[in-house]
Amino acid sequence: MAPRRKPAAKAAPRTPAAEWTAAALGLIATLAVLAYSLWEGFTDRAGPPVLSAASAPASRTPGGYVVPLVVRNESYATAASVEVSATLELSSGGREERRATFTYVPGQGEAKGGVMFLNDPARGRLTLAVEGYEEP
Repeated sequence: MAPRRKPAAKAAPRTPAAEWTAAALGLIATLAVLAYSLWEGFTDRAGPPVLSAASAPASRTPGGYVVPLVVRNESYATAASVEVSATLELSSGGREERRATFTYVPGQGEAKGGVMFLNDPARGRLTLAVEGYEEP
């Protein structure tokens, strides 16, 4: 009987190019997210919220008129419990005052709400003012 030979060692299979490409793209994406997170964390954006209020045309409802409001925050700081006052001065000399509280306005974001009036805001002058906020 002839001596048994050891089977020849097989060469390791080559890694496909698609696998290398996917790994490289994953590494680039991971490094990009990490770099952006570090940049966000170390960039100084201190300062108070920069809030403004704007209105859209009123809509008639069974209870009066609803004026949609948008509170915008131009800074990176967040604001909570944002108080907005709306004053409607009618051409007849009457006056209606309303308040709206916006629970949360994110940095570089906006929040929407509305106020209700008994009289048509188109027949008077509507004035909006951001009265105050809390730090969340």
